[in-house]
Amino acid sequence: MRTEPLKGVRPADRRSARVPARALRGAWHFGLLSLVLLTVGVPALAAQNTLGDQIRDSQDRLDQIRRERQQLAREYDELRGQVHTFSAEMTNIERRIGSSRNALDELDLQIQAYAIQVEETTRDMLHTHDELVLRRTELEARLREIYKRGDLHAVQVLMEARTFGDLLSRYKYLHLVARYDRTLVQHVQRLENLLIEQRQQLASEFARLRALRGEKQREVSDLESLEGQRERRLRNTQRRVSQTESRITELDEEEQQLGNLLAELERARREAERVAGTVSTSTLRTSDLGSLNWPVQGSVVYRFGEAKPDVEDVWKGIGIGALRGTAVTAVEAGEVAWAGSRGVLGQTVIIDHGGGYWSGYLYLQDLRVRMGDRVSGGQVIGHVGGDEDSAAGTHVEFQIYEPGRDGNPRQVDPVRWLRGRS
Repeated sequence: MRTEPLKGVRPADRRSARVPARALRGAWHFGLLSLVLLTVGVPALAAQNTLGDQIRDSQDRLDQIRRERQQLAREYDELRGQVHTFSAEMTNIERRIGSSRNALDELDLQIQAYAIQVEETTRDMLHTHDELVLRRTELEARLREIYKRGDLHAVQVLMEARTFGDLLSRYKYLHLVARYDRTLVQHVQRLENLLIEQRQQLASEFARLRALRGEKQREVSDLESLEGQRERRLRNTQRRVSQTESRITELDEEEQQLGNLLAELERARREAERVAGTVSTSTLRTSDLGSLNWPVQGSVVYRFGEAKPDVEDVWKGIGIGALRGTAVTAVEAGEVAWAGSRGVLGQTVIIDHGGGYWSGYLYLQDLRVRMGDRVSGGQVIGHVGGDEDSAAGTHVEFQIYEPGRDGNPRQVDPVRWLRGRS
């Protein structure tokens, strides 16, 4: 029967029953290497698990932040679609900016964690590569030795044993040599597989880092957009505040001039009556309270005596909102004492009802009467105007003046004169 040759043992070694020191040293080195790799690998694995937990926690927080941002975006769209205050919109923008900054913090944390993982994986890969080079060198040296010594038949080695103890020693020697060679080959293969796995892991972590950095750039862009939006809103608000302040000043001046005009008209009416020796009768009587028709059908956008927004003043009449161009009629018969533009008050008509009673119609788009015209109740005197961009929108302001104790007309709530509505 032909026996298989055993490589790596010289013919002279067949006479010896001692286990070669080289084989024992190789086996001892392999055991020591396994222990070192196990000791080094445990802390590295624990560190990677800790980083992985941090990344997962950060990702959970980032997902929560993104859900909150989506909710804020929906709230912002709702705010833009309805009448709202600047404060509510700015609060929403500030919350979205805070959410974006929180998202940036979480992305920075993840980028830092992945950067640590990349560093550790790179260090482990370099260590594995060095170990692989060392083991390959050892394997190549072993193969050179086997080639130099030629083929060795295991049966021949055993058959040449002179005693039973010599036989056992030779068998143990052959077993250790074969196991060492097999273990060395397997270890080289495991190192090669580990190196491939570490390279794949490193490539995956680099890809994740690139994705996170791209996501951070998008977050920064969104944050800059939100901050730019906030700055634009602030500038627009400052401009609107300035415009509003100017408009308020103009309104105060116009209302003061309108009051002075009515006082002059009332004095002129009295003087005319005194010169003529007559007393005019009023077309408005206390019995008309709560029975006059509305000058225009619409919703009340502000009431008499209510505070004006952002100023220390109150409305002198009621605002009746209606579509631009809707006809405005006189509530009762009288004479047109004034018809013309009053600046920011728009086209204005003042009707003298006699006896110190007056009615005013402000913010008209146009005029259908002239000063000195006699009008009847229900006659069209103009059409609804007003500013569409203002808080009140297109509307007409209706005022009623009654005789005051000092002889000057005093403003009263027009609603008490108008017919009740549901």
